[in-house]
Amino acid sequence: SVYGNSAYMGLVKQIDDQIGVLLDWLEETNRLQETMIILTSDHGDFLGDHWLGEKTFFQDCSTKVPLIIFDPSPDADKTRGTTCDHLVELIDIAPTIVDVAGGNSASLDHVLEGKSLLPFLRGMTKDPLRDFVICEYDLAGTGLAKALGANVKDARMFMVADKEWKLIHFAMGHRPMLFDLVGD
Repeated sequence: SVYGNSAYMGLVKQIDDQIGVLLDWLEETNRLQETMIILTSDHGDFLGDHWLGEKTFFQDCSTKVPLIIFDPSPDADKTRGTTCDHLVELIDIAPTIVDVAGGNSASLDHVLEGKSLLPFLRGMTKDPLRDFVICEYDLAGTGLAKALGANVKDARMFMVADKEWKLIHFAMGHRPMLFDLVGD
């Protein structure tokens, strides 16, 4: 709807304005060059793609989220302004922060499932972190779960994807779906 799009764009402008306020403050207080900034989202949004809104299902517009990292360290100069198309997950942010703060995320692998992105940011490796990514969607609190007759325990979907294939599994017993991302 027109109202939905204008409301969404208003929210985007609000985020943009507030990031500007934060960046201005970091510059004014001489903290910008000592502050790592990570911009991301917990999910994508259809914004009308596939005639849908919000974030359900596992189309790319819902599962691929922005991840922009400003690393002020001089060690990151060699990768500054570059992009990377490796498969990463949001669980990689916590180990990255641990490592930037001087800790050793590898020693916490029993607590942190992600992998530090610091080697990419500092140009220490170009090797992919992982061969696949995993997503989960809990639809128990949605009208869709009721329409499908799914109980809370089974109202979940899972996705495993690499750059060539995407497999979706339904805990509620529906047939799995496999997508050829290259040829489809």
